[in-house]
Amino acid sequence: MTKSTGINMPLGDAIDRISILSRKIAFGEEGAYKEHTALTEAIDKLNIKLSGALLAAVIRICYNNFEVWNRENAFRRGEDLSADEVKKMMIEVRDFNKKRIESKNEINRLTSMGYREFKTHHRSQ
Repeated sequence: MTKSTGINMPLGDAIDRISILSRKIAFGEEGAYKEHTALTEAIDKLNIKLSGALLAAVIRICYNNFEVWNRENAFRRGEDLSADEVKKMMIEVRDFNKKRIESKNEINRLTSMGYREFKTHHRSQ
């Protein structure tokens, strides 16, 4: 990381977190507002130039987070899923997380505001 974000995390992680918090807020989790506001205001202060590549990486993070949310929500709702359905869903979640990490790394690379995240011995590497 060559540039500090001033928010104690790489920019890709902050954007990832905002994506998750935005989804929580959309589903009525009022407690997410404070962190969401703090992160978005901190990013505003960075004066980042929005490029097409950066925008695409942000959209990919949001998409992958929403797909993970949709799949994990089946557990939260207590849906009756077979073992094969659970296995399939877990693999899908891991694949979406792999793509999410790639996008976070791309944001950090494009902005020089973070380190590359590595996963070892993990399906999302």
